[in-house]
Amino acid sequence: MREGLWINYKTGKTFPIHEHEQWLRGKGNAKKLGVPPKVISAFKKFKPGGDRDKFLLFVMKNAPVMRVRGHGQSVSFEYSSRNRHDPMDAIWMWGQRNAGPFTHLYIVNFATRESTQMFWQEFEENMEKGGAQAVMRAASTEKFEIQDSISKEMASLRRRLR
Repeated sequence: MREGLWINYKTGKTFPIHEHEQWLRGKGNAKKLGVPPKVISAFKKFKPGGDRDKFLLFVMKNAPVMRVRGHGQSVSFEYSSRNRHDPMDAIWMWGQRNAGPFTHLYIVNFATRESTQMFWQEFEENMEKGGAQAVMRAASTEKFEIQDSISKEMASLRRRLR
């Protein structure tokens, strides 16, 4: 798999995409995905292309959406939520339709700074035995870096949106 997807992990809506930022900025796409109007109105504060990472992280922190990208035998899932259950359920549903036992999953939660890697077979076994908690028990809490300037800017935008 080399395709990309956006998944709304609250509604289960899934949209195949070519490039995450471009698709999200396309007319009506963010609304279809379930991004709140206040978040959509903040899109203009991010320079298309130049602020891509800040923009995508801002959207994931303020909407129940997950970015998915295939890398051949490996698939990455990125989201930002303190709630583990809905995102893990979305990954589980995706995997039941698309993954084989040796599909490699790379899961990153920006809200908790947890990441984990496992094969689909292991993910499925963990979900069946103990749900999202069992999957993320294997997670690393390595402190991956988000630039302080990006974090401060996003916090400021979040306050203005409330």
